[in-house]
Formats: sequence, structure tokens, C-alpha cells
Amino acid sequence: MTHSTLTTLRTFGRGGIHPDPHKRETATRAIENVPPPPEVWLPLSQHIGEPATPIVVKGDMVKRGQKIAEGGVTGVPIHATISGKVKPIDKRPHPTLVNAPAIVIAASGEFAELEYSEDSDWRRVAKDEALARIKEAGIVGLGGAAFPTYRKLQLPLNATVDTLVMNGAECEPYLTSDYRTMLERPREVVEGALAMARLLEVPRVLLGIESDKLGAVPGLEAAGRDARRDAAHARVHDVTFEVVPCEVRYPQGAEKQLVESLTGRRVPARALPLAVGVVVQNVATAIAVYEALRFGKPLLDRVVTVTGPGVIEPRNLRVPIGTLLTHVVAACGGLSEDTTRIVAGGPMMGRTLPRLDLPVVKGLNGLVFLTGRGPLEQGFGPCISCGRCLDACPLGLEPDQVSIRLEVGRTLDTEAYGPLDCYECGACSYVCPSGRPLMQFMQVAKSALRRAGELKIVR
Repeated sequence: MTHSTLTTLRTFGRGGIHPDPHKRETATRAIENVPPPPEVWLPLSQHIGEPATPIVVKGDMVKRGQKIAEGGVTGVPIHATISGKVKPIDKRPHPTLVNAPAIVIAASGEFAELEYSEDSDWRRVAKDEALARIKEAGIVGLGGAAFPTYRKLQLPLNATVDTLVMNGAECEPYLTSDYRTMLERPREVVEGALAMARLLEVPRVLLGIESDKLGAVPGLEAAGRDARRDAAHARVHDVTFEVVPCEVRYPQGAEKQLVESLTGRRVPARALPLAVGVVVQNVATAIAVYEALRFGKPLLDRVVTVTGPGVIEPRNLRVPIGTLLTHVVAACGGLSEDTTRIVAGGPMMGRTLPRLDLPVVKGLNGLVFLTGRGPLEQGFGPCISCGRCLDACPLGLEPDQVSIRLEVGRTLDTEAYGPLDCYECGACSYVCPSGRPLMQFMQVAKSALRRAGELKIVR
């Protein structure tokens, strides 16, 4: 076990901002179980890849943990998250797709869950079997991207990887679900991380955590020592585990920035961390992997931070996937009368939701309820060429030039200024003194350029 040096904080090289964290309201709130929902909506599309295919029909009785949809070649299965009766499978409101097919389960009077058998030799499971367990459990990246985890752990034949980076930075304002997860379940985080490292056949795990979450470090380091000792007794591949404290700096938790902070390697434009020998996983994903490998338990719940000035009682909740947001809000005492916006995820990169009759999906880690007028409701002014967006951009892009060209109808002349490289962290919009929606300008330009490429439009 390598002990972290808490006085030396790592960070990335360029750009970044320091928004108010707004984490005090929930950082000290332990994760609580939401009351059982009366029904769940389980969209067949809640991961990157082909939608799942139902294997149940209206009227079937199912138990929590039972597989109810197959994942196909590129997707993952879906499991019942409550016990009850399957209602008609039809289109329901979806948090990102407007409407999408979903399996609806109405709760029965009794709580029943499948029994899971522990595999005492789980650390020594063959790679193909371990990946099959991870896929069968329906696990996706729980940092928000929802990419099937088994696919991310299957490296291309020519890939050379030496490091697994665990993302515990949680740099988005308001969100504390990952912090509470690391604080309350450090052993499961570490065991899952080491298991993924053994599947990748890498010698080390680096867990990046911002310095405002150092309360989780002692537990993680102790768990690392214990887990490596137990792994040695099991005679499995040895992996070093190190907790690496980082500066509180947004977007520290973005893959490219975290890789640079922890390894000093810069991921090339439009490339994945794989290009510099790194795979990145989220700490919540690690727990899901651990439970799948050791117990055969599927991904059924999601830890969600419910917070913001618009919610009566901010909390960290463990929520069955598919639970409606109305039920989640009720568990937090409801909303204040002056709530104006619902954000899925954090306020920097999250998505504004139009309604509450939407289900919690696998990729949801936070709900932020805001008050007052939104930034775009106040209008925005012309670019004053101050250069603040250039200083803030962690990738060195030029959102000012993109926005200027969009405003005069020269959308396809923006490629040289970087919209295709932008991962939409929102730092540029945050610092703009004219209140310009620079991130949205980048989104529009990116979409237009990709569409032009598909249509082979000469620019």
C-alpha cells in the first residue's frame, strides 16, 4: 500500500475554474434508503448500445433482481428493481430521449428479492467468466456516461495499459453521492477497483479524490491494505493501490484532466485515456462490479444526491432504478414554491428536465433543484474579446470564436476553433462576463459539423 502525501495536491495543467461547491448541505448526510416506490418505470434504453429486449410480458409476476430484458450484443440486461406485476410495455417519458419503451412494474404487497449465492473464490474467477458476470449484472459506468462496463474492460488487441484510474473527484457542484459512497463503503470500492485492475492485467490503481473529500482517505487506504492482504492469501495477481489527493478545481473529474493530474500524461485530442495506457472507472461502478463478481448481484439501485435551494430537505438516497422523480422528491419533503429548474446531474454538465414524472436511470447520480431565473432567461450580450473563456477552457479551445461565427451564420467555419473536441464542461459559459451561452454554441457547432460530415458537405 502506498500512502498518499496529503500536502502534495495534484492537478491538471491548463484552464479550470473554481465554482462554489455547494456541498455542505449533503456532505454530512449519510446515504439513506428511499421508501419503497409503488411502481417503477425501467426504460429499455438507459445505456450506450442497443436497447434491451424484454423477456417478460404484461401480467407476469417478477421478483427484485430477476432479469426482465436481455442486453443483446452491445447493451446490457435490465433487472426488476422491485417485486410486483408487469404492466403493459409501452412508451413512457424518458429523461434524455423524450419518450422510450419501458417495462413498468407495479409493486406487490410483499417485498421479495432473489437470493444471491456468494462465490468464496470470486477473486480467482477466469476472465471470461468475470466479464460475463459483469455483463449479466447490467453494470454500466455510474459516473454518468452509462457505457457498458464489460465492454470497457475488454481491451483492443493492440492496447497497452498499465494503470486503472478510479474517479472519486466528484468535482461537480452540489453532488456528494460518490463522496458518501467512498466514506461509507470503502472496502467494496477498493475490492471492485482491484478486481477490475486484475481483469485489465495492470499493476496499479490510482484513485483520484479532491482535497475537500479527504475524510474518505483513511478508510480507503485501510481498505486498500486489507484487500491486498486478502488478495495475497488468495494467490491472485498483485496490484498496488494508491489514493491521490487533487486540488479542488473544476473539471478535475473529467477523464482527460484526471488522467493528467494523476499520471502526468496528456490524452490527445479526440482520443480516449486508452491512448496513454489508462482506463478510467467510477468509484460507484467499482461497488457494482464487486457485488456482481462475489455475489452475482445485478445493478438494482442508484445512489442519488437530491439537493439545491429548491428542495426542502437535501439528502443522499439509495433509490431503486426506475423510481419516479416524484417519489424521490416526496422523500425529501417536496419542493419550495420558488423552484424554477430541475437538473439531472450537476449544474455544470447536467441536463435540465422539464417534468418530474420521469424515472431514475442507471446514469443518474444527482438531482439539483434551483430557484430564480436561469442564465439564458436574462439574455446575453456581445462578445467583448476579454479572453476569459480561453483561460478557463481545459482543452485550449476557442469558444468565443465559435460563438461569433454562429451568430453570423458561419456555422461550418467553426471547426478550427475546436467544437468537435469539446466535452461540454461549461467552464467557458461560467466565466463569460456577457452571460453568453458558450457551451451551447459549442454544442450547436459540433452537431452541425458532424451532420455535415455525414452528408459529405464540402466546407
